[in-house]
Amino acid sequence: MATVRFHPSMATTPHRKLSRKALKQPDEFVTTLDRIGDLVAGNLTRVIIGLVAGVAAVAIGVFFSFYSQYHQRITSEQFYGAISALSDKDYKTAEHGFSALAADDSSRALGRLARFYLATTYLAQNKTSEARDALRNYLADGGDRLFRQMALTQLGVTDEDLGDYHNAHAAYVEAAQLNGPEKARAQIGAARTLALIGDRQGAIAGYQQFLRENPFAQQRAEVIEALAQMSAPPEPPAQKTGPPAVSGAANAIGGR
Repeated sequence: MATVRFHPSMATTPHRKLSRKALKQPDEFVTTLDRIGDLVAGNLTRVIIGLVAGVAAVAIGVFFSFYSQYHQRITSEQFYGAISALSDKDYKTAEHGFSALAADDSSRALGRLARFYLATTYLAQNKTSEARDALRNYLADGGDRLFRQMALTQLGVTDEDLGDYHNAHAAYVEAAQLNGPEKARAQIGAARTLALIGDRQGAIAGYQQFLRENPFAQQRAEVIEALAQMSAPPEPPAQKTGPPAVSGAANAIGGR
């Protein structure tokens, strides 16, 4: 039997031998780190400025968020403080609070709403002209739909009290076009101001229309009384339907 001699080269897997130059070269990871380091070192000033700007932006954002929340809390406290003063009939304090909010926070919802309540405070003190100005300022910014109808109705009242019946009628008409708790009052105001302007027929038609559209309204007695003062019935008289035009013409011809 033949003897097979074992050679060391048969026990190992052949592999590529690295040269001394290849062993001295850094690997890819180290090379990338070196390049990043060189890039940072070459742009160190820009990197520092960018970091400072980022930190400053975050700090400013946090500051303004905190300040906005703080300012909102202070505004809310001032608003409800003025509301409490108005409820307690402390009109001077309420007027001062609402005036300050309307002037300093006109861009915020509570600042705009303060103008409406400022007008209410003026009306409570019989300051009709000041109330009208406050209402006009509030309405100029739009306002919430519910408060807008109330403001328009109050504007009609102030204009009517000041003898400006045409503008009062326009305010009532606009308020009556909105759905809300002041709709009936605005409709009656629109008819009443027509009578004050001198449009008797328009006023009668407005009152009668209100009665048709609001058969169970609490203001029915008031409207019926207003119609009675103008010698007008609650309902318009039924229109008599005459013979057709052709028949009438034929009868006229036959009678000749």
